[in-house]
Amino acid sequence: MKVKKYARFRYNVWFYFIVFTLVIIAVLWVFQIVLYENLYQQSKRNDLNDFGGKLSKKLNTEEEITGKDINEWFNLAIAASEAGVASYLVSVDESGKTVIDTIYSGYVNSDISNRDDSEVSVDGGVVSSASSGTDKYHASDSSSSAQTHESLSDQKESVIKKAVASYKTATEREYVVRLEDEDGENYFLYCTAVKNDLIDGTLVLVTTELTLKENVRIIQLQLVIVSVVVIIVGLLLSMYISSRISKPLDDMYRTAKRWADGDESVVFEGGTYQEIDELAETLNNAKSGLAQTGILQRDLLANVSHDLKTPLTMIKAYAEMIRDISGDNKARREEHTQVIIDEADRLTMLVNDILDLSKLQSKMETLDLKRVNISKLLDNVLFRFHDFAENSGYKIVCDIEPDLYTICDDKKIEQVMYNLIGNAINYTGNDKTINVSLTKKNGTILFEAIDSGKGISEDKIQTIWDKYYRSSETHQRPIKGTGLGLNIVKTILDNHKLKYGVISKKDVGSNFFVEFVLAENE
Repeated sequence: MKVKKYARFRYNVWFYFIVFTLVIIAVLWVFQIVLYENLYQQSKRNDLNDFGGKLSKKLNTEEEITGKDINEWFNLAIAASEAGVASYLVSVDESGKTVIDTIYSGYVNSDISNRDDSEVSVDGGVVSSASSGTDKYHASDSSSSAQTHESLSDQKESVIKKAVASYKTATEREYVVRLEDEDGENYFLYCTAVKNDLIDGTLVLVTTELTLKENVRIIQLQLVIVSVVVIIVGLLLSMYISSRISKPLDDMYRTAKRWADGDESVVFEGGTYQEIDELAETLNNAKSGLAQTGILQRDLLANVSHDLKTPLTMIKAYAEMIRDISGDNKARREEHTQVIIDEADRLTMLVNDILDLSKLQSKMETLDLKRVNISKLLDNVLFRFHDFAENSGYKIVCDIEPDLYTICDDKKIEQVMYNLIGNAINYTGNDKTINVSLTKKNGTILFEAIDSGKGISEDKIQTIWDKYYRSSETHQRPIKGTGLGLNIVKTILDNHKLKYGVISKKDVGSNFFVEFVLAENE
C-alpha cells in the first residue's frame, strides 16, 4: 500500500502566507494600474458633471443678474478650478464670430469670495472690467485696474470649439466628451446651454488628462518598490510566524515519539495557544489513562490467571484423589466430589462475571427500562441472603420504606444490590452487622449498604471500582466473589446515569450508596 506523503505544517503556513501576500499585491496592481485609467476618467467625468450642474443651475435664470449672482458664479468656478477644472462661456457675437470667455481659470489673483455686491457692477448687460476685452465676465477689483488671467492656447480653443459643435448636434442637455488636440493631449469637456439677461451661449468646463500618464508612471514605480518590500517582509514574517506556530506541534510530535518508544516519563507541554494547551492536557490525561490501563491489564491477567489456576488445580487434585484414594470410600468420595463441584461453580461464576462485564461495557445488551417497585426488589435480594446470614451469624439490619417506585432495568439493579450487600458482608467488622436502607430523600430514593469494617483510605476510594481491586485490609470472605463485582456495579449504574459513590473513614466502615429517580405511585 502506497503511503501518501503530506507537506509539513510549517511549510504549509509559509506557503499560504506567501500566496496571500501575492494576492494582495496582485489586487493592488489590478486596481492601481489596470483599472486606474478607467477610475481616473470616471472621476473626471463625475467632477465635470458635478461642477457643471451647479454652475448651469446658477447661470440659467430669467431673473435680473445681480452682483451677488456673479459672486456665486465665481465661487463655483474657483471651487472647480481647485479640482483642476477650468470654466468658459462660449457665445457668438454680432458678426458671427465664436467668442470664448473665461469665468475663472485659476490665474485671477483677487479674492472673489470676499467681495460684496458693491464691488461688482453690471453696466449695459456686461459685467464691468478694466482688463482685456476678451475677458468680459469676471469681477473687477476696485483697487487695481490690471488683472491677469490664463491665455487660451490655440489647441485648447480648437478643442473647445470642436466640443461645442459636437454638443449642438447631440441630443443630451448636458454633454461630456473626451477629445484630443493636435499635440496629442487629451481633454474632458462638459457642455451645456446657459441663458440669462447677460449671457446666451454654452457653458464649457475643461479638464486635462495631461498628468494621467505621469501619475501612472509614478504609481507603477511606487508599486514596484512596495511589491519588492512587501514580498521580502512577507517572506521573513511568514517564516517567523510559521516557525512560531509549528514549534509547539513539533515539540509535541517529538514528545509523542519518545512516548511511543517507551519513555513513560515524558510530559506534553502546551503554551502559546489555547488549542495547543488543551491538546497537551488531553494527551497527558490519555497518557495517564493508558498507564493506568496498562497496570489494570497486568493486574487483570494476574488475577484471572490466579483465579482460573486455583480452582483448576483443586479440580485436578481432587479428581486424582477420587481416582487413587477415595474411589471406594463413599463418604470421602462425596466430600471430594463436592469440592470439585464448588470449584467448578467458582469457575462458572468468574466466566459469567467476565461475560457480563464485557457485555455491559460494550453495550451489547440494551437496558430494559420499566417502572419497578424497588422496595419489593430489595426484599427479594435480602431474602437470598437470609439463610446465609442465619447460619453464619451475620446480622442484616433493614430500613426499607415500602412501595417506592423508580424507572430502571430490574434485573441489572437487582445485581447491583446483591453485589453491594455481598461486598458489605465481605468487609464488615467483627460485629458481623450490615445496615441496608432504602428511603425517600429530597425527591430521590436513596439506597445504602453500610458495613462496620476497617474502611477505605481516601486515596483508594476512586480505585475500588476498578477490575480486580481488593482492599489491602484483611477480611473474611464468606461470600464467594470474583473481584469484578464493584466494576459491574459501576458499569450498570453508569449505563443508568445514576448517582452513586462510597463514604468511608478508616476504622469506621464504608457506606455504599445509590440515588434512584423517584417515580410517583400509580
